[in-house]
Amino acid sequence: MQTYRGLIVFCFCAVLCHAQATKSDQALLNEAREKYDAPFNRNLQSFYCDIDFSWKEHFTEAPRVGDEGTDEEIEKLIQPLRNRVIVTRQMAAVSAGLSKDELNKLPNRGMAEGLLAHAVEKSLNLWLSASTLNFLPTPGMPFSFEQSPSGYKLTAKVQTSDAEVAFDPDMRLQSAALKGPQADHFERSFETSFESGPQGFLLTSFTIGEDGKFEPGNRLIYTYTYQTVDGTQLPEHVVVIRESHHEVWRYSLSNCVVKTIK
Repeated sequence: MQTYRGLIVFCFCAVLCHAQATKSDQALLNEAREKYDAPFNRNLQSFYCDIDFSWKEHFTEAPRVGDEGTDEEIEKLIQPLRNRVIVTRQMAAVSAGLSKDELNKLPNRGMAEGLLAHAVEKSLNLWLSASTLNFLPTPGMPFSFEQSPSGYKLTAKVQTSDAEVAFDPDMRLQSAALKGPQADHFERSFETSFESGPQGFLLTSFTIGEDGKFEPGNRLIYTYTYQTVDGTQLPEHVVVIRESHHEVWRYSLSNCVVKTIK
């Protein structure tokens, strides 16, 4: 009888300890949020940088479309432009400090300038989305965590779509997929990689399918390396690969200035 009672007590303690060890969905979400470097969620208000980009080097890795201008026009009119980008919590915006009339006087009404601005803004807006943790559920959004062979799986409802997010055991984001109602035939997915930084995980690559088709030859691949500016980790070298058009865009951010909330 004494042995039987001891077994009951042991089983009760084992169940209780397991229940205490099992983390709630909210606890896991809080843990995930704390793992990432999210400067805009701390005290970063904005930053701006010069954009260093070489058109001559660009055309060794990307085909000429024909709308950019001649080699002479690029060298004399486009390359000397001083492009800068400002990044706030809401968006990244590129400017060469030209008026609309001045832009329209450039070759092909500033087509080359527009292509560069698009590549920079798109890549930094993706970085911004990751650095503000937009891949995690917002307050009021139904979600749940469960363990998976690769770490954790998070499922959530985003309006009428179903989201599924995969994490490593240490909460690094691996991939995510968003599926709409069957009648809409909507599906999007992406893959990521993160590295450890001084203040948390930093996005190093983001891969997404163009037009919803996630397959080799139809992917957009963004890669990032970092610099420290006044204690804040900011992108330094960025590469954008558009497989469908055999395009590679490489640029660097320099002379960055950060503005923080006191």
